[in-house]
Amino acid sequence: MFYKRFFLLVMSISTIHFAYGQSADFCKAVSTIIKDAPNGFRNIKGKPDQSGHVWACGIKVPGTLASRFVESMGLFYEGGFFQTKNKEELKGAYEKYKGILSSCLSAQGYTMTQVDNFYPGMGDYKKVIFMNEQENEPQTSKPPAHITMEVLYSKDLGNYAIVMYIYEH
Repeated sequence: MFYKRFFLLVMSISTIHFAYGQSADFCKAVSTIIKDAPNGFRNIKGKPDQSGHVWACGIKVPGTLASRFVESMGLFYEGGFFQTKNKEELKGAYEKYKGILSSCLSAQGYTMTQVDNFYPGMGDYKKVIFMNEQENEPQTSKPPAHITMEVLYSKDLGNYAIVMYIYEH
């Protein structure tokens, strides 16, 4: 009996520590990308692809399936968290990553707003936007990075995806 309780206690502590460690690592990785945004992500951008508009990502954000840097009307980080063909499977992952991002970014002075999703029938999955308004910054400095999380739908593939974007400014 003692061994069962001890085992359960150890497993509970391990799970809590693992979850906290994952969250802390997630926040550290996102913060590193945000801090490099004013530099055009030059310290963490990897090799470009053949097009010269997409770069490998030199940092792994825990929980992402894939990530990259893209230049299209500005430079941004793109990291996919979750992909499924079943819309009903989105809810848990959407809430999880929204919560982790909110916790991480609110500690850095970011505020969260939500706007309607662009895709029809996706009203439950609002676009989440994190902005950091720095009122006392000198006019010569670049504005801080902003972050979004969106649920996208590909009609061609029939896939839903949860994606985080970190924009230069």
